[in-house]
Amino acid sequence: MLLQMYVLFSAIIPRKFLDGKVKTWLKHAGSRDDERIWAGTRLFFATLMGLIFFLIPFSLFPLINVLLNTEIYFDTIIRILLMIVFGIFGFLATLILFYLHLNYVIDGRKRMVESILPDFLFLVGNNLKSGMTPFYAFRSAVRPEFGPLSEEIQIATQKSLGVDSFSDALKQIAVRIDSKVLSDTTKFFAQALKSGGRLAQLIETSANDIKQTNQLKNELITATRMYSLFIIFVVAIASPMLLAVSVQFLVILGGIQGETAGISGGSAASAGSQIGFAAGATTITPEFMQNMGYMIIFCNSILASVFIGVLGGGKIRDGLKFAPIMAMIGIGIFIILLQVVGSLVGGFG
Repeated sequence: MLLQMYVLFSAIIPRKFLDGKVKTWLKHAGSRDDERIWAGTRLFFATLMGLIFFLIPFSLFPLINVLLNTEIYFDTIIRILLMIVFGIFGFLATLILFYLHLNYVIDGRKRMVESILPDFLFLVGNNLKSGMTPFYAFRSAVRPEFGPLSEEIQIATQKSLGVDSFSDALKQIAVRIDSKVLSDTTKFFAQALKSGGRLAQLIETSANDIKQTNQLKNELITATRMYSLFIIFVVAIASPMLLAVSVQFLVILGGIQGETAGISGGSAASAGSQIGFAAGATTITPEFMQNMGYMIIFCNSILASVFIGVLGGGKIRDGLKFAPIMAMIGIGIFIILLQVVGSLVGGFG
């Protein structure tokens, strides 16, 4: 029943997109799920989350009013618009999360394969030097710790036992792993098998080149790590600290204006003219500044995570996974500093 419903949801998605994109993504992620069922499942849950978010302005705000004794009310038209906006946001946000998760799985397989590929090639080269044929050299080099690469090598060797030649089966290794390094290596080795030559020396040379490239990438990440730590410090610690001080400044300024107005018997605006830095009544309340602080920290976390992703690997999505963590840490520190700064100011008063 559920499978039929998932397939029904997948009918909304164009078949060209399913075959051209989703099927390729699932291959690169190492999944053997049917693309229609996979896409239909995600679309169903995204629609369900969209309906849940659609009902938030209708059900959550009245509950908040009852629990927190607040008065949050909207006109009918504004409420309908909010429900539509919330529903679209929930639907798209769920789809984006599914897409990011799939890409993180693909990138994880890619990085793992590229990190262990030199060791695997060195084993193949040693096997060739010992007198093994290329087929048995590859098959004997398979180790469980090589993970996805071992699975693809086993599939390729099994295909070569049938109608496919070993050189053609090698080219299929990179089909299920989105790695240009692996694809170029398998194509190079397959061509070397056809043309002949010193296979062991060619493989060891390729392994050394890949190993040096990985070392350069690690050195680049290490060189930019200090910038990433500085960005995290600014977003998670420095920014909440400044915002907490700003909120307490508004609290102190409002208290000074209230005391001055009480002493002079006039309004805050007329009393404020008697002090230089508090001339006129403040239109920004501490509560408004505190709410803006939450929004600023959240937006800064997203922007900082994007910048970290570009610095680390050149991809924005690599850094987006850090945004929720930085936002929670920043908001937590902001709440703590509000209490700490408030108690310090009260102690000095």
